[in-house]
Amino acid sequence: MCRWKRKLITEKQKTMAMVCPLACCHRELSSAKEELLEKYEAILPDKYKQSLHLISLKGIEQDASWALKGIEEDARSAVSFDEDKKWLWLDHKNRTCFRVFAKGLRLSWGSSTNYWTFSEVEFGPDAKIAVAELKRICGFEVWGTMKDLQMLTPTTTYEVFLELKMKQEARGWQGPVRCYFATPFTAEMITSSIDFDTQFPKDNQWKTLRLGKFTVPENPSILEDDMIIFVLRHYSARWKTGLVIRSLTIRAVD
Repeated sequence: MCRWKRKLITEKQKTMAMVCPLACCHRELSSAKEELLEKYEAILPDKYKQSLHLISLKGIEQDASWALKGIEEDARSAVSFDEDKKWLWLDHKNRTCFRVFAKGLRLSWGSSTNYWTFSEVEFGPDAKIAVAELKRICGFEVWGTMKDLQMLTPTTTYEVFLELKMKQEARGWQGPVRCYFATPFTAEMITSSIDFDTQFPKDNQWKTLRLGKFTVPENPSILEDDMIIFVLRHYSARWKTGLVIRSLTIRAVD
């Protein structure tokens, strides 16, 4: 064999030796992502399967709502669906948990920029979400619902809470905010009153407002129209301002 051909083959072998481990690593990573997506697809109804995006939870602020202790940080992931308005993830016990972001909630006069603004913020290394900031309103109302309850894990207790914060310039929250919470798994609607002025300091820090708790039966007979629903309501003549809403979270609890 000619000397130049031998040299060419040697250089090619060196290159392949460097490239192959990287290629193998990439294939393994792609395979792991495909397996995760298949796992989530098995949980989600068909109507959501066309627009799934795998989200890495590595580096995202970890609080109790994620319940990811015991899961390798590199393996922590969620899938976004319903036009990226909702996230689904599996906790350390393989139970489904959900986040419904601000654009997935119903806000009084939410379509008017006179009353609310939506802004994109970074949420982890590879995701952006929209938060809703109240500019001013008198009749305040927020609705949150979750249908497709077959995605919930049977024999599991869930806690539902809203993530919000009050800015330093927040005003007009004197008097109780009424809260209503209902599920098909509980006999009665839960009602309560929350004093935003005292419960949520105006420190621009995210806080959680617990809305309720429920347990999914072993064999739930779920109807098509069944849903989890909450309503926050505060009517007064005062202009309210300075509230920011991030998400509604439905997570399994031990």
